[in-house]
Amino acid sequence: MLTMNFTAHSRLWWLGLFLALAVLGWSFAKDFTAPWTDQMDANGACWSQSAHNTLRAGLWVTAGTPSAFYFGTLPIPEEAYYTHHPPLLSLLLTGMFSVFGEKEWVARSLPVAASLISVVLLWLLVAESASPRAASFCALVFAAMPMELRYGEMVNFEALDLVWMLAALWCLRAWEKTARRRWWLLAVAALVLALWTAWLGYLFVLVLCGYFAFSCERRNLPLAMQLGIAMIVSLVLFLWEVRHVYPGAWREMLSAFNNRVGSDGAGVSWREWSERIFDVLRRHIQPVSWLLGFAGAVIVWKSEKDAPQRWLGWAASCFFALSVIYVVGFRNASSVHDYASFYFTVPVAMMAGLALDALCHWSGSEDASWRIAVTVCVLAILGVLVVSGERQTLTLRHQFLILTDDQPEPRELIPELGEAIRGWFGSEDVAVIGNFLPTYGPQLHYYAQHEILGCVYTPQDWKETISDPENSPLGGVIWLGAPHADEVLASLPPGPQERLLIRNVPFCFWRPE
Repeated sequence: MLTMNFTAHSRLWWLGLFLALAVLGWSFAKDFTAPWTDQMDANGACWSQSAHNTLRAGLWVTAGTPSAFYFGTLPIPEEAYYTHHPPLLSLLLTGMFSVFGEKEWVARSLPVAASLISVVLLWLLVAESASPRAASFCALVFAAMPMELRYGEMVNFEALDLVWMLAALWCLRAWEKTARRRWWLLAVAALVLALWTAWLGYLFVLVLCGYFAFSCERRNLPLAMQLGIAMIVSLVLFLWEVRHVYPGAWREMLSAFNNRVGSDGAGVSWREWSERIFDVLRRHIQPVSWLLGFAGAVIVWKSEKDAPQRWLGWAASCFFALSVIYVVGFRNASSVHDYASFYFTVPVAMMAGLALDALCHWSGSEDASWRIAVTVCVLAILGVLVVSGERQTLTLRHQFLILTDDQPEPRELIPELGEAIRGWFGSEDVAVIGNFLPTYGPQLHYYAQHEILGCVYTPQDWKETISDPENSPLGGVIWLGAPHADEVLASLPPGPQERLLIRNVPFCFWRPE
């Protein structure tokens, strides 16, 4: 096992790790048990639904393939399987739901735990390659980033894939230093988990293969070949899995790929993309962190004789290359999803930690008053980053609204309305028409466990939707505060109706005779 000989003084820098964990934990705890009512909770609702479907249908039927957007009754239609992503996130949620029940906090505990473990791994990597002080600075900068505070708790791939990537680097570092095969096997295992978590795992392995195949300093062709074989085997198994449940999966995957890279002609322009990405990187990673990151990169570039520090620079470059390839190569996806730039947090935090550590080291050769001034300055920078990161994160949070885009709604409206829909329409495969849902999101679908046909506003819209044979059987939920609500009610075919007041919002439930 790797050893780090800490002095009594350096052990004090473990406090930096604990403080970073406290910053993240405090931020994550505020919404830990909340329902899926934030805009980014669309991912939590989708993957919770996928786990819900797997529990209902069984692993033998689904082969573990996600079905994140299917809210109907069993059996799951072939075309309802979500074959565009590897299945490990859905499978882990399935296992957790089977043990702890289908609750929001259970789903959130997976990315939260992954984020906290990632901070520990990040601290250990930097401490081993630089110093515990640099590691503490790195962990605090990472924990203060709005990108991490916002998306480190999101039920999606980012936090989970990051922990596998960092674990793989830690094991590779241990293997290089000890030459023990078990570390190499653990590194491969971590990378395989990354492959089965998200497509970015494949990009990360490709980056590693590129370094081991072509880098002068890290050239290792057998290692590159072994990683390449592991990637190919995982891809073949995944392609077989999705083809098993849906024969048209490969065609759908190709279509999704073309859409994400913008090769289908429907992508954003490069100018729109560049403006969007610049804004995302500015708002989600503080400019001060970027400046410190660039300073740290210069320090690594000039440290030709410091092998451990160069190794840390190599690790940071792996994440930087991964992020650039994904954000640039898949411009449609990165322009839509702010969290596509998530992995930039790692190289920026690593290099920022080195920059702050170098500043403290340089001041150590000066007189006491100068050392105190530099120490106060560094602590002030970290304090500003933590406070500004938390404040900026709050501005990035937006409640998901289902009635209008400009009026506040009770946070409990979505789950309570969903439960009312489930209770009123029962477990039948009924599509529910609604004169609301002005924006996309699966949150209400998840709580209702019914397909919601939203944005049906006028009596003519309702008539056309009801007459469509593909929507049978169906029912309706009319928000009585919407324009044309009375006209819609008057135009409905005969059938039972019931008026309900949910969180002081009036609705009318209807089903045809």
